[in-house]
Amino acid sequence: MEKQGFALLAVSGALVVLAAALAAVVLADGSRVGGFPTTQENTVPEDVISVTGQAQTTVTPDVLTILLTVEKRASTPSEALARLTESANNVVKTLGDFGLKPEDIKTVSLNIYPEYAYREGQPPEIVRYVATYVLEVKTRRLADGGSIIEKAVNAGADYVSGIYFSLSREKSEEIYRQLLSAAVTDASVKAEAVLSPLGLKTVRVKSVSISESAQPVFRAAAEASSGGPSIMPGTTTVSVTVNIVYVIGPR
Repeated sequence: MEKQGFALLAVSGALVVLAAALAAVVLADGSRVGGFPTTQENTVPEDVISVTGQAQTTVTPDVLTILLTVEKRASTPSEALARLTESANNVVKTLGDFGLKPEDIKTVSLNIYPEYAYREGQPPEIVRYVATYVLEVKTRRLADGGSIIEKAVNAGADYVSGIYFSLSREKSEEIYRQLLSAAVTDASVKAEAVLSPLGLKTVRVKSVSISESAQPVFRAAAEASSGGPSIMPGTTTVSVTVNIVYVIGPR
């Protein structure tokens, strides 16, 4: 009996080893996991072509921005501020009388600071106070730019801090949509020109990326103004570039 029991145990152990070996073979084969068949997808790379389309146009800016500075000096801060206030208010009133709307005029900054005299061997000494007021004027009346400057200076502005030209939002968006469509068409035409002789065609669009740029080129004068210096907005070149990846196939 003991020999028979030992034999049975030996056979059982051999069966366990055999089962483990079969399981290892199944898992290594990869065709069965956990008793269920698995399938391995074979993805075939798509044939593609990458094409860059471009479009650009030259436009005249329709918005003029002028920075005007009023600057006054006095022996005390309050006196400097009082002189500044009188001149600044006069400039604002004059521009309003000229037809500029309140939303066209904006205060950019107001500062009061001391001026020092430096003498050798002595501490710095305050000699006076300076008050400055910077006003931003934004208008579509480009032809009146020179007159705006002239009237502002005559009303109390001490100098022009800067002149800038730009496109209004609605004009910029209109031009952008037109250029975007033209750039996509350009990319499509280029793809057709390359693929047609090869007996291929575009099947679908896989991806699209867009870039845009604007470079100011000042070369044209605005309509002559009624007074003051001529303001020259020039032209601005706006361009759009698209990169389109097409999936291609036989015709």
